[in-house]
Amino acid sequence: MIGHNSTQSDKKTCPHLGEEFQPFVNPQLDDPYTFFKRARKEEPIFYSSLFDAYVLTRYDDIINVLKDPTRFSSVNSLQSIVNSTPDVIEVLRQGFPFVSLINSDGEQHKRLRAPFMKVFAPEQLTYVEDSIREIGNRLLDSFINDGHVEIIEKFAHPLPLEVILTMYSVPLKIMPEVTRWAKDMTQLFSSPLPPERQVECARSFVSLQHFLLGLIEEKRQAPQNDLITNILDSGLSTPELVLLLCEMVVAGHATSADFIGTAIKLLVERPEVWQKLHQTPSLISAALEEVLRYDTPAPSMVRVTTTEVSMGEMTIPKGSRVLILYGSANRDETRYPGGDSFNIERFKDTPVNHIAFSHGMHHCLGSSLARREGRIALEILSQRLPNLRLSPNQQLTHIPAMLNRGYTRLEVEWEIYQQV
Repeated sequence: MIGHNSTQSDKKTCPHLGEEFQPFVNPQLDDPYTFFKRARKEEPIFYSSLFDAYVLTRYDDIINVLKDPTRFSSVNSLQSIVNSTPDVIEVLRQGFPFVSLINSDGEQHKRLRAPFMKVFAPEQLTYVEDSIREIGNRLLDSFINDGHVEIIEKFAHPLPLEVILTMYSVPLKIMPEVTRWAKDMTQLFSSPLPPERQVECARSFVSLQHFLLGLIEEKRQAPQNDLITNILDSGLSTPELVLLLCEMVVAGHATSADFIGTAIKLLVERPEVWQKLHQTPSLISAALEEVLRYDTPAPSMVRVTTTEVSMGEMTIPKGSRVLILYGSANRDETRYPGGDSFNIERFKDTPVNHIAFSHGMHHCLGSSLARREGRIALEILSQRLPNLRLSPNQQLTHIPAMLNRGYTRLEVEWEIYQQV
């Protein structure tokens, strides 16, 4: 996000907010919402030199951007947080030219998206539910007799990764490598990294590409009833298939993992809520919508202006980067009264209108799958561990990233004799 060539003089700025926006370090890393609330009130649009971007914090402004892909383009919006070094660029050349659903607009976006809309359609995903439940129960079986676990590593992360790899028909023995590649790919685009770490992450990205290329060739030789086989005749080129399948691994794993981990934390730290979910599992879906709103797992995205744009009192030059903060929009008081309060029944009888999965043409393709994974994960945990609780005396910290928000670790515990 750093490295855009516009000059400081052509920006109408609010220096104190622009300089104070520091989301990679505390206190904003663990609690960005206090800053967001202040920004929505004092300066809802401000320029950040850290990202060389205009930052939007209000729901209505962000929705207007998402509804206007002509003036606010997604092309060239997905770049590394820091400038890529020549060594990184050289490594990336060993893979395929970059293609992304996130990074595309118009007819190109529709063409790339169409094959995946079919395989991720809600009515097509019912067959996955049994796999999600089997994977979730197997993961829980591996530690249920211990009475405690670091649940991010042992449950929240492996569950969605196993699900997407099962949909790809990937052997689970390669899971550790794919996990590392996917995490590194996420870091490459989402976190500030020193040059040597950028190179490592770029190598992982290329390794993931080559692995998926091999899978594609295998499916062409021996088709199976799986996601990859089902998109081979879509008209997409092999490089496009490779890059989009990479994106699906990351999007179908990292964000869902953060979503599940955050849901566990928010729900088990409220024992009365956890008991309510244990007794009435039908409340889980509404509770998860509130998790998505309250602590959005994909908290931001970038657009680039294709023309000069006026928003409120701000004039944004053509070619400027615009950082849209979904996490702030989902706490906007004008849209969600009591938005800083966590209420699992907020969406029980009202339409879901948060933008945790974005909005419009870039609405998350995997949202239905993520919701299924979250619901089944919470059904399993709340039924089998009704007295699950956070372990005391732990320091909870968040991943320093902009495209995903989740906990680095989450220790939980329970009485073994109370397991079901």
